Amino acid sequence: MKKFLLTLFALTCYSSFAAAGEVKVNWGKLDDFTEINPGHETKEHFRERLTKEFEDVFAALAKKLPDGYQLTVNVSDIDLAGDIRPGASFSVSQIRIMREIYWPRMNFSYELKNSQQEVIAQAKEELRDMDYLHRVRIPSGRTSFEYEEKMLNDWFKKQVMTGVFPNNDVKAVTANK
Repeated sequence: MKKFLLTLFALTCYSSFAAAGEVKVNWGKLDDFTEINPGHETKEHFRERLTKEFEDVFAALAKKLPDGYQLTVNVSDIDLAGDIRPGASFSVSQIRIMREIYWPRMNFSYELKNSQQEVIAQAKEELRDMDYLHRVRIPSGRTSFEYEEKMLNDWFKKQVMTGVFPNNDVKAVTANK
């Protein structure tokens, strides 16, 4: 049992260091996005924070790809979970109202290249999570857009599980079965 645990620990450490893909995120015209209302923040500050936090989410996902892989993402639209209604608050701070009818949506295209710079996957994605309020989620602390982050994590897992994206963690697990 002790040997098994040490082997499992070594595989976990190896797989986390062996995966080192990179990402490049390109943004469409934010003024044309469906809904990225800043609420109580300034428009510029909110957009800087939004793009940085989403880039961090994509970077964390790309780190799960094998060494040398490059993921390029072109974000064309976002509709954040919830809704901020003008005049819904009498104070300076407006809150985002979360209801079933305001689910998160995100449109983007991607291209994945291997270490030889060959395109191995590309597609346009239109992600939606109409059941976002009823899903189990554990906030990562990486972003304040936890519903959208969960939606992107689920998309990435699906890409790995269906074989569209390679993943060192999955290879290590299946090689030991």
